[in-house]
Amino acid sequence: MDLTKNRKKLMELYQPGTEEFTLVDVPELPFAMIDGEGSPDHDAVADAVKSLFTAIYPIRREARERMGKAFVEPPVEVLYWADDMRDLAAGKKGNWKWRALITLPVWADEEMFSNAVAQTKGQMDEVPNTLRMETFSEGQCAQIMHVGQAQDIPALSERLYKQILPQNNLEPAGAYHEIYLDDWSRTSPERRKMILRQPVRPKH
Repeated sequence: MDLTKNRKKLMELYQPGTEEFTLVDVPELPFAMIDGEGSPDHDAVADAVKSLFTAIYPIRREARERMGKAFVEPPVEVLYWADDMRDLAAGKKGNWKWRALITLPVWADEEMFSNAVAQTKGQMDEVPNTLRMETFSEGQCAQIMHVGQAQDIPALSERLYKQILPQNNLEPAGAYHEIYLDDWSRTSPERRKMILRQPVRPKH
C-alpha cells in the first residue's frame, strides 16, 4: 500500500487518539531494519537508528525529489519481544530482543536498497550484519497515542494487557511495537508523541 496516496489510511496508522485504544488493520509495508538483543538502552538503539538513516539516505533523497513539499521523514519504529514473553512484561531487559525499523516507499526494491547501502557504506563505522530490507504485515492491532514521558507507558501497557484485550476476547499475536513521532533530542519529555501498538488475534 502506498501511504503517500492514501491519506486516510496514513492518518489511521500514525495519528490514533490519545484517550482509548482502537483497532486498526496494518497492511504489508516495506521496511529497512536492524536487529538487536539485550537491553534496548539508548545507545544501542541510537546506533542502530543512525545506521538505518545513513543506509537509506539515497532512497530518502529520491523520495524528497519525487514528493517535494509533501515529503515527510518516516518515524523511527522499534519492535520488542522475548523468547518468554513474560520477560517482556516483567521488564527483564537482558532477555529482550528488539528490531529498529524505518518504513520505505513502496517503489523501493531490493536492488535500490542494496545500491543505497553500497553508496553509504563508507559513512558507517560498521555495517550491521542484520541490516536488511523486508516487508511484513502486522494485521489487526490495538494502538493508542501516548503524549508525555516514557515513565507513564507501563500503566498504559497494563491497561492494554489486563483490561482492553481480555474485555474484547483478544490476545497478543506478535511483537510489541513503539513508533516515535518526534526527535527526542529536540522535544521536551512532556511533549513527546509515541504510538503504542500490539498485534492481536481472537482468544481461543
